[in-house]
Amino acid sequence: MSRLLIEGIWKDERNLTLIEDLNIRVEEGQSIAIKCSEEIALLLINIILGKIIPPKGKVFIEKIINYQYINKNKNNIAVIFREEGFYERLSIKDYLLLFHKIYNSKLDLKEVMRRFALLDMANSEINTLTYSQRKRISFARALISNPKILLIQEPTLNLDRESTLIIRESIPYMNSLGISILAFSVSLEETILLEGDSYTLDEKGFTFYESDFEDEQISNEDVESEEILKPSFKIDKIPAKIDEKIILFNSIEINYIETLNGVTYINVGKEKFPCSYTLSKLEERLEHSGFFRCHRSYLVNLQKVREVITWTRNSYSLILDDKNKSSIPLSKGRIEELKHILNL
Repeated sequence: MSRLLIEGIWKDERNLTLIEDLNIRVEEGQSIAIKCSEEIALLLINIILGKIIPPKGKVFIEKIINYQYINKNKNNIAVIFREEGFYERLSIKDYLLLFHKIYNSKLDLKEVMRRFALLDMANSEINTLTYSQRKRISFARALISNPKILLIQEPTLNLDRESTLIIRESIPYMNSLGISILAFSVSLEETILLEGDSYTLDEKGFTFYESDFEDEQISNEDVESEEILKPSFKIDKIPAKIDEKIILFNSIEINYIETLNGVTYINVGKEKFPCSYTLSKLEERLEHSGFFRCHRSYLVNLQKVREVITWTRNSYSLILDDKNKSSIPLSKGRIEELKHILNL
């Protein structure tokens, strides 16, 4: 059953088209994550909530026009914003107990707190908590309301590792309860690593993001272990163009390379530089320079990798040893090959 249906939405602002002919369908118990700007995320949330009426298109919730549905069923929709207000002087337990009573929730409050690792700090005042801990409270509050639809802005961006893992694991759990989730993030990596389908929404449109190597699986038998463990290295210059200037990077300078909206970017330090080569071409050029195609849209310098993290059963990341501590998605189809390369 379709929980949320967005049909042909158009929205202009200051003579600029922000959303053009947007169509989204979220089924019961399904998760969709969209990489977009913060402005677009907030605009879509307000359109879904009926606070903004677009000049073209409609939004339906359970086959009822959204503003009519919300008038009678507003508790069926929960929203988690990037920044939220709290009753700062309340303890975590008292805060969640308050909402447990407001929503007349049938869920076990202690179990909800356990799921978001809040039991051991239940008596702590909210004003003493970190941003990551507050985010977990927001998710606990949303779960307590037992909504049919959950809208989330920046589910895991800038969270500590523990909170990131807890929240990523909570997404499929909430889906199993029948909760439909629509999440928004400015980070493509964040949307990829959330359970469910990933999309990008920008001036080029609404595009499904294939997050795995479904057509590029490589069996271990096809990999010559001797070649993997004893690669021959060579120096190779990779060009990037800035205005009228071409910059040549040594492979050792590059942290990782990514494609975004059809453009290849070389990541060096904290900066991104556009490159005219495709990712596949760069993979070919850098195959003997210690680079690894960890994901359909990412090529990483293995000399820069510090950690390999398992978030959930189908969610993995590579953490780089750079100033940003960059987190790069690792496709589940490439894990075994990476183990061979690293001799794990």
